[in-house]
Parts: sequence; structure tokens; C-alpha cells
Amino acid sequence: MSTTLPPLTEETAKPGTALNGYDRTITRSDIETFVGRTGEDIGSYEEGGALSVPTGMLMGLYGPLIHGTFHYEAGVHVSSDLTVTRIPRAEEPLHIGGEVLELFEKNGNKYVTFSVEVDSAAGERLARVEHTSIYALRKRST
Repeated sequence: MSTTLPPLTEETAKPGTALNGYDRTITRSDIETFVGRTGEDIGSYEEGGALSVPTGMLMGLYGPLIHGTFHYEAGVHVSSDLTVTRIPRAEEPLHIGGEVLELFEKNGNKYVTFSVEVDSAAGERLARVEHTSIYALRKRST
């Protein structure tokens, strides 16, 4: 069953608008796949028998959050600012949530800044990403 999402606009994404959160458990297999793509050694993320989630994976959690709330086609990444309180462990249940922080226009392009909040199942804030992207490109003259 497909749900039609609203377009990301100044009307639908006012600052403070909550994003459709989701739950996620990052498994050892997920981490193995990730480090296989990046060329990293999984041992770099193991300490005392526990496997930590790579911060690069935390940065990527925005996709289902923003694209599960709004439809937009441009999606040009501009910047991300990651703050980590505690690195999640593999197999730890997580809740990913966030909200729209700001909409602005620059050089005819439309930008959105939103927060991505990574919490433990108990509600402990583990990480926060402030993510900015272009959601609508300026019209090109022909």
C-alpha cells in the first residue's frame, strides 16, 4: 500500500514540523556491509567485545526520516553537523526522529535544515545531526 506524501514546501514544512520518526536496529551484518563499502576494518569499531555503530551510518539515518515525511526530488546534500553523546552499539534498538528547523532561499535555490535525533529505546539521546539540503533548484533560463 503506497501513501502519498506531501511535497516539501513553505506551507507543509514550517519550522517545528515533526518528521515521521521510525525505529531501527543496526545489526552486525549492517555494519559489515557498511565497512565493506567504505574499506574500513570492522575491528576499528570493536572494543571490549562490543561492536559500535560507525558514525557514517548515523549520518545516513536522515534518508528514511525526511523522505518518509515529504516528497521532494532535488535532495542535494549541503552540510551535516553531527553531535554524539554516546555511540550506539550493534543490535541496540534505536528511535530516529526530528523536526524541520529552517527553510531559506539562496541564489534562487530553496533549502531545508532539519534535525535528526537518534535516541535509545529508553529515550536517551545518543546523537543529533543538523542536516541541510536543497529541496528545490532554481529555474534555469533557456
